[in-house]
Amino acid sequence: MSLLTRCYYTHASIGLEEDMNTFYSFVYKGFIVEKIDRYLKPGREPFPCQLYELEVSRKRYNLIKSFVGFFAENKSEMRYSPWGVFFSLLHIPYKKEGRYFCSQFVAEALKYTGTVKLKKGCRFFFPRDFKKIEGIRLRYHGSLLGMKNRYIAKA
Repeated sequence: MSLLTRCYYTHASIGLEEDMNTFYSFVYKGFIVEKIDRYLKPGREPFPCQLYELEVSRKRYNLIKSFVGFFAENKSEMRYSPWGVFFSLLHIPYKKEGRYFCSQFVAEALKYTGTVKLKKGCRFFFPRDFKKIEGIRLRYHGSLLGMKNRYIAKA
């Protein structure tokens, strides 16, 4: 559990690929394309994770893909926002162009493409909040290694 956010899960990313190995998010380095193997190192404790699934129309899927594609194309201008996390914890609205934290980015991908209606602003979204989205379902709960073995090893 993070002492700062009081959340058990401290990271969020969005996956658009059926390979179950490619996800998009923000970390301290900025916008990244994540691969599960990046986090699976010998001797490292397996990360706990949850995988949620949201069924969307082809139109919404394409909008989300375009949204994420914009970030990928402009990666050099996108930065992580530690201040965004800090102010979010204090419930103070803070937004700086091109600055995001992980769960804010995922929430914006879903909100601004019209995929979901959120009950609070994207800049106040933390990983724990995604499970409250209407229509979302838990697809996997366990370790990241277990998720890899379950979904990627079969591919």
